[in-house]
Amino acid sequence: MPTIEVNGKSYETDEEGYLVNLGEWNEEVANHIAQTENVEMSSSHWEVVNFLRSYYEEYQIAPAVRVLT
Repeated sequence: MPTIEVNGKSYETDEEGYLVNLGEWNEEVANHIAQTENVEMSSSHWEVVNFLRSYYEEYQIAPAVRVLT
């Protein structure tokens, strides 16, 4: 399985680059992934990320586009 390394720690990813273990997610990992995608995280980005994580934690499913907008 592919891995990414952030601050000396390795994280397993799937073929599409998603973390295998969602419990390993943290802001450092998110920033690393954003950098590899050439995205500079702004407060607006973090607002969306935190909303999505909170929603998923509560409902165990990603929100529909209608909920996002």
